[in-house]
Amino acid sequence: MTPTIQSIEAVERPPSPGAGRTIAKFSVQLGDVRINGLLLREYPDGTRRTVSGNIGGHHAVTFRPEIAEKITAAASIALQGGQLAQNSSHHKD
Repeated sequence: MTPTIQSIEAVERPPSPGAGRTIAKFSVQLGDVRINGLLLREYPDGTRRTVSGNIGGHHAVTFRPEIAEKITAAASIALQGGQLAQNSSHHKD
């Protein structure tokens, strides 16, 4: 399954000690499912990770590691100005 970044917005947030900093908020399409409000975080060692918002103190969405890596890579590329979904006909809210 190839993730398609539907929208991405860079954000400026200071780093949290040991937790990295949020550098973008984005939406991704995975097959027939769209997930909104994901966060792209960057850590002091340069690694990036995708996380979802919390509901009741738990992440609302989690991913298998191989899917999480693909989403993070796609979001990183989109943040740099490439490979953002071009066709809005897939957009169904």
